Amino acid sequence: MDTLTFSGGTLFGLALTVFVYLALPVTVFFLLRSRGRAQVFPVIAGAVTYFLAVRLNDLTAHLLLFRQPVGVQAAAALELVAIFEETGRYLAMRFPLLDVRRSRAAVCYAVGHAGLECWSRAVQMTGIIGKGIDLNRYGIAHFTAALSDEAAKNVTEQLQYYADTGLLVSLLDCIQIITNFGVHTALSLLIFKKLIDEGFRLRVLAGAILLHYALNCISWLVSLTGSRIFTSLAGIVTGTAIILLVSRIIDGRQIMAEIFGVYQLRTETGNE
Repeated sequence: MDTLTFSGGTLFGLALTVFVYLALPVTVFFLLRSRGRAQVFPVIAGAVTYFLAVRLNDLTAHLLLFRQPVGVQAAAALELVAIFEETGRYLAMRFPLLDVRRSRAAVCYAVGHAGLECWSRAVQMTGIIGKGIDLNRYGIAHFTAALSDEAAKNVTEQLQYYADTGLLVSLLDCIQIITNFGVHTALSLLIFKKLIDEGFRLRVLAGAILLHYALNCISWLVSLTGSRIFTSLAGIVTGTAIILLVSRIIDGRQIMAEIFGVYQLRTETGNE
């Protein structure tokens, strides 16, 4: 394992992933701003709600499984996160205090929600790049010298996993980041529009949770194959399917046209 290194393509791909994580929320916000549709307060509300939802999710998993290893708690948190995130989104849409009263505000909420998630993962990815640079510079002994054999094996396997990322996987990951951002936007609009059309019914929340869970679950199941490429492709395909399904349910084309300023009113004659 002394020859374990991060290739230049791997480091470039990871850096590209960090760039997409950081740039995507900013790009979407300024695109909305260029159309006069940006609202800062819903963005802040989305970020705060996401932060609280994740913290409550982690705390719940810890309290339920405090006697279990950290890995088991992390796996449980991954299973529960859809419930907490979508409940937070539902409450933010339901109560007028957070000022999510129009479709464009719902999109801004999604920018804050998904944006904070993107930035937190960018920080994690930056740490991985740092480990890769240290690995190339000092070798695997820099990470395993003071560890037991079992712990050293786990660290080595983790570093090998990251080193095997490759440029192609990183490019697919970038596409998946964009797709996941679209899913957050779609679910925000789904909950917002359905709450307006159907009232505060919990089936709207249940539907959002199931769609979010489907995205996480399918990606996890495909990851059992051990193929990073298939896992990323599964996430992209599932995310795209969710976006298209939600768009069909809420007439997403009309909503996007309205948000970006080219909405055409239907005449009463045409509706008749």
